[in-house]
Amino acid sequence: MTVNVRLFASLHELIGERTISVELPDGATVGDLRTRIGETYPNVRPFLASTVCAVDEEYVPSSHIIHEGDNVALIPPVSGGA
Repeated sequence: MTVNVRLFASLHELIGERTISVELPDGATVGDLRTRIGETYPNVRPFLASTVCAVDEEYVPSSHIIHEGDNVALIPPVSGGA
């Protein structure tokens, strides 16, 4: 299946895209998605363990199974403010 993943903050900057398409087998989890993105984009691998994943605008754990057509977002931790 093909999953479209929206990238935020540093992930967007490091990959250079707001959205990427990732090929995954049926039954793949968020953890599998992180692994595949790390294989495809090794420069973001150090950041993937601390990213939060949302599927259809709801935060999910690494064990969450992704389905074709899900809206997936990877959000790295951000800091800032005064």
